[in-house]
Amino acid sequence: MIMQHPTRPITRGLTGLALTMLALPALALPAAAQTQTSHHTIRYASVDSCPRKDGTATPCHTWRLDLLDGRRVALKDAMLWPLTAKGRPDRTNSAPLTVSGDGESVAYFRKSDHRLVVREFHGGVRVMPRNPLPRGVGMNAAWLKLSQDGDRLALGYIAGDGRTRVRLFDVARASATGTTPETDGFAGFSGDGSAVLLQRAGDENTIGLAVHDDTGAELAAAVPPQIVANNGPWGLSADDRTVAYVTGLGEKARLRFYDVATDQATGSVRFSLPKDAALDMIDWTGGHEVTLHLVRSQGSRDVVTVLKVDTETGRTRVRDSYKVRSGAFAYLSCGG
Repeated sequence: MIMQHPTRPITRGLTGLALTMLALPALALPAAAQTQTSHHTIRYASVDSCPRKDGTATPCHTWRLDLLDGRRVALKDAMLWPLTAKGRPDRTNSAPLTVSGDGESVAYFRKSDHRLVVREFHGGVRVMPRNPLPRGVGMNAAWLKLSQDGDRLALGYIAGDGRTRVRLFDVARASATGTTPETDGFAGFSGDGSAVLLQRAGDENTIGLAVHDDTGAELAAAVPPQIVANNGPWGLSADDRTVAYVTGLGEKARLRFYDVATDQATGSVRFSLPKDAALDMIDWTGGHEVTLHLVRSQGSRDVVTVLKVDTETGRTRVRDSYKVRSGAFAYLSCGG
């Protein structure tokens, strides 16, 4: 199983919970889901894996949303296979899809007309402008990422020159706001979605970090020390300059901070981190809080633990922990 990520795919997956599948025509959500008020309604999205005649695996059936209350919703209008630049389905991959950090929105390409849409779990559907990808770029060379609150959407793609660019959208206005310069990786949105953090390859195998606003304009950039560069993933604060990252394991783990604008370390705090888990995501979810997504393998399945960390005291709290259902080709957890 693959956990899809804009820059780092994580192989293998985990568990099946005893969940009830809700067959929902036209993606209509059940009344109970429409009235639910808790945050992080969507835990993760996933798609089944089926064998092909040549022995390889292919995504099959339909995308599904596993909810915090234990239910499972079929996302029937989401594309299953991405289209190539020639308009043919690529059955070796699953089509791009992403869940917002608060679990309230999901973005994908719609099956009926191939439009890029954002479905608000308790609301309507926002349809993005036509032809969001450049001519000659297929969906199989693209990925999606929503901001924490689902108000901003990033569409990353590999252009004809082999470099990655990211097109940014204002979801409420259903409009494109800009495109970033070429980049070597998308590290994510800032805590309030107003900016994005990009990774760039520098001279002599160095890694650079750059902050860009929603038009694609650069706000700050630096080539950080190796302790920063070698310890991704990174999370960008709402101040559009402070990057959080983690070093160490167990009782020796530290949450560290780096200022891209000044190229300076700005402190750290000790906290406890499980030794048998890999850090997959880090997001700022408050002025003094980051949320970590930790993944550990349990046989052929993945267990995901969502951990909140106070950036001033290092105090931690488990927000959620779950096993990804078995037999999935790919899954995508909500962010923060």
